[in-house]
Amino acid sequence: MKRLSIAFGILVLCAAAAAAQKVGGYKDVDVSDSNVQEAAEFAVSAEAEKTNKEVHLISIHKAELQIVAGRNYRLCMKVRSQGGEDEADAIIFVQAVVYVDLKGNKKLSSWSTSDCGDDGD
Repeated sequence: MKRLSIAFGILVLCAAAAAAQKVGGYKDVDVSDSNVQEAAEFAVSAEAEKTNKEVHLISIHKAELQIVAGRNYRLCMKVRSQGGEDEADAIIFVQAVVYVDLKGNKKLSSWSTSDCGDDGD
């Protein structure tokens, strides 16, 4: 009985440690969520303004949410990006992080090409 109690105690401690590691991490969120859609549109608009090129959202393939002092949305998106002079437009996958502060202000924290949407379509 004593061994069983010790084994159970160790199991509980391991489970608690595993749960503690997930706190503050990213969690999957539905791509159709209105906040995700809003963050994606903001990311595309901010990148277009930054690069002075047209960028259009085609689809959101994955969305994750991290609760911090505000929210971080990590988005995997398929976008159409305007090509430079004498270049064709490109359809690419990007991973973007949009930070939304407690007042609702948004900031594009990162934008990079990614294979996160490499699902064959």
